[in-house]
Amino acid sequence: MNIEIEEVGLREGLQSNDVILSEKDKINLIERLIDSGLERIQMGSFVNPEKVPQMRGVDNLFRHFCERKGIIFTGLALNKRGVLRAIDAGVKNINISVSASDTHQMKNTGKTKIESLKYLKEMIYIAKDNGMSVKGGIQAAFGCFYEGKIPVEAIHRLLDFYMYCDVDEYNLSDTAGFATPGVVKEILSYVGELVSLEKISLHMHDTLGMGLVNIFEAMNCGISRFDSSIAGMGGCPFMKGASGNVPTEDLVYMLNSLDFVNKDKLPDIKKLNDCADYARKLFGKDFTGKISYYKDIYNKCL
Repeated sequence: MNIEIEEVGLREGLQSNDVILSEKDKINLIERLIDSGLERIQMGSFVNPEKVPQMRGVDNLFRHFCERKGIIFTGLALNKRGVLRAIDAGVKNINISVSASDTHQMKNTGKTKIESLKYLKEMIYIAKDNGMSVKGGIQAAFGCFYEGKIPVEAIHRLLDFYMYCDVDEYNLSDTAGFATPGVVKEILSYVGELVSLEKISLHMHDTLGMGLVNIFEAMNCGISRFDSSIAGMGGCPFMKGASGNVPTEDLVYMLNSLDFVNKDKLPDIKKLNDCADYARKLFGKDFTGKISYYKDIYNKCL
């Protein structure tokens, strides 16, 4: 089984922290991630830098790396202006998303789902008309702090919308970190009747420590694409209690132990741990309650 990892620390990790990195520091972190063997990196979101200063200069990052071969660089856009900025910066792969939870969508964007779908449709068409690959995301697919369990019918309606808009990939996000293996299996069994599992990726948070076991269950269901964040950076500021993402180094450590996973396609765990250490130093904090000696444990166990 070939596993595809999308590193999201440069987007979700950065915007969840008060420290604002320089462009040089961002480039150095990206170079380290590339050197580790990661082949898909989300470099940021095209949002108003006055509101999200951590994303200032994301256009320059894409222009800096646009000629890099063999790496898929992705970005996130929240509105039409963001898509147009991404096009101007040379972005080839764009992520857009909407929440399955009405309350979360309103807190996140100030708009209802119905209102949001109207402008998302225009965003998708503009992106595809300009040769972009589009990933359609569904936030809070596995539960919401405000609304609890999300009915599968809500996920169905959003998948129908994305299929109508002919997106290239789908992403299901456990924004609140409430997912359990049983819920993951239930939702993926349902979703698998609607779209090919090969086109689905998962974005799991680790709020209740279920991130890795949920990914393992998803792999048993046939999912092979996952988001993760170096050093576990991340979280959702609009979902109360949502902590960071599954650490990329933890995910790769687990994958290395599984006989059915193609190890030749995995990033280098030692280099990932160095990346995690570098990220912790940049922000002057630990994100998961771990400390750097974990890398020594990983290295001895491999």
